[in-house]
Amino acid sequence: MKFHLLQIFSVGLVAPIQNSTAATFFEWEPLPYFSEEDSPFIGGIRNGSIYLEDFEDQALNTPFVTSPTNLGYFGETRRASNPNVPDANVWSVDGDDGILNGNGFLGDSWITINSSGFGLTSSNQFNFSADDEGRYPSFVGIVITGAFDVDQNVEFAARDASGQLLDVEGDYDPKDWNPPGGAIGGDPRTHRFVGVYNEGGISEFSMDNVFQVDHLQYGYAIPEPTVSSLFLIAAGGFFLRRKRSYDMVCGKESGCGSVRDTGITVRDTVRRLREAA
Repeated sequence: MKFHLLQIFSVGLVAPIQNSTAATFFEWEPLPYFSEEDSPFIGGIRNGSIYLEDFEDQALNTPFVTSPTNLGYFGETRRASNPNVPDANVWSVDGDDGILNGNGFLGDSWITINSSGFGLTSSNQFNFSADDEGRYPSFVGIVITGAFDVDQNVEFAARDASGQLLDVEGDYDPKDWNPPGGAIGGDPRTHRFVGVYNEGGISEFSMDNVFQVDHLQYGYAIPEPTVSSLFLIAAGGFFLRRKRSYDMVCGKESGCGSVRDTGITVRDTVRRLREAA
């Protein structure tokens, strides 16, 4: 369990999307993830400005987030649900045991259990409440450490602060995350970060066809990027362009998010983020 709030603009990993109400949100395509250093929110994690729940204390207890119990299932950490669970059945982020060695079996992760208590479920949801200033988190991300059924797509969705479903394109084939030659369950090479930003806040983040998840992270405002951040954007060629340029600069191999034809420029994005801060 770690307590932080996002303050740093993460360059190169964000792409703008607009829904029918013209509210801006960003969506990250699945990104490889071995430790918190791989998080798009790493600037906030480093400076203590983003909430990060790593479940290593066998609980979900960061502020303003709960796991619902009225959907036919309830959430627990893998080790809290069964203290005697074999390590090979715990699919945690690799770095949670303090060593990056391709082994994520010594930490802890989050699962959901059928309300009857007799089996794991493939659905998972986190609900967010307003903080003391009435704000819902604008940024939410999580690491999927295993799909429930590798032959089915992993899906995720989000709702804004009013409960309206956001236009998220969270639908991915987990087999695409396997390294050449395949991988055993829980192999850190298959772990993927997914996340969204919505300027109007996020009250719910849900997933389907997930077996275990880890590193829930969420936060609020992003101030204007520093001069050095803007220089890195320019130097790295990560300008947010119209969709006709997408295949050249933001394909899956580059780690950029998906982008629709909104025509939003870097200048527009910086202005929006500055106004939201």
